[in-house]
Amino acid sequence: MDAVEYEGYYVCPNCGLVVERHIVSPLFYISSKEHTRGAWVYPETQVGSYIDYKDAFIFRDSKGNMVSPKSQAIYKRLKIKAIQDKMRTLCATHYRAFSALKYVSERLDLPAIVRERAINLYKRAIQQLKVSNHILLMAACLLHAVREQKTHAPVTLIEITEAFKSMGYKVAPKKLLKAAFLIRKVTGVHQTLRRSEEYLPRAINALLGSKNVILKLEEKGMSVEDYRRELISMCMRILAETKKEKGGRRPYIFTAAVIYCADKLLALRRGCSSILTQKLIAQSLGVAEYSLRDHYNAVLKPKYLGNSHLTRTH
Repeated sequence: MDAVEYEGYYVCPNCGLVVERHIVSPLFYISSKEHTRGAWVYPETQVGSYIDYKDAFIFRDSKGNMVSPKSQAIYKRLKIKAIQDKMRTLCATHYRAFSALKYVSERLDLPAIVRERAINLYKRAIQQLKVSNHILLMAACLLHAVREQKTHAPVTLIEITEAFKSMGYKVAPKKLLKAAFLIRKVTGVHQTLRRSEEYLPRAINALLGSKNVILKLEEKGMSVEDYRRELISMCMRILAETKKEKGGRRPYIFTAAVIYCADKLLALRRGCSSILTQKLIAQSLGVAEYSLRDHYNAVLKPKYLGNSHLTRTH
């Protein structure tokens, strides 16, 4: 008696013995309303989809068998024509916006989920808003997507604007913030501003990747991981104690100032000189040295270094 198919296997109907597995080709339907990861071939254009790579020209039927050479030639011509038609009809404005997003995402080393979220927001925004500057809109979508990811994408607004400027686009911070309010209307989500805690892991990793810092730690006989642990603990304590004092100061610069203050407190605890300097922190984290000094002198120094009792307790 012939075997029957049951739950993806060929099974003997008498004894239940599994003869072999039934391999089915992965045929599926991609809905236009579903944002399926990997469904798009062109990450810079995001129009249309292929169930294959765009440069694959070996065609198979639904059972996985290669079609005849004559059919191969026909399907190859059809695929080339489809790609050419797509590129001809593609809106140049949207193409530039998606290309800019791809470049900026790679430059800032952002995860794929951030880029995909920015694309999704952009598509929604152009349907609901009257847009005059599509590059600025894309930058605002990227800013919104970055802030949603919090510690997974600790990129600042200035870094986004600088990345777009490096391509020759005029994306000013003030205009970007105004555009971000429009994205908030599209999503209906009111985002809170970045907190210094979200930038802390990235900032400390950048500092401990510096050769100068590693050499100083070696000179003092300190382990990088032990120093990292102590520094993070002290920074988190300072940030928890200065929630009211920092007011409307920029969180990334305040993070840099907190790291400088924490290093000083750790040095006082050990009874030795500090490891980090304002110049070293400013260069490693990409902040202005005078801004770091202003945040430190205005908020942190009076609270922690201006009182001997506080210094000893920390």
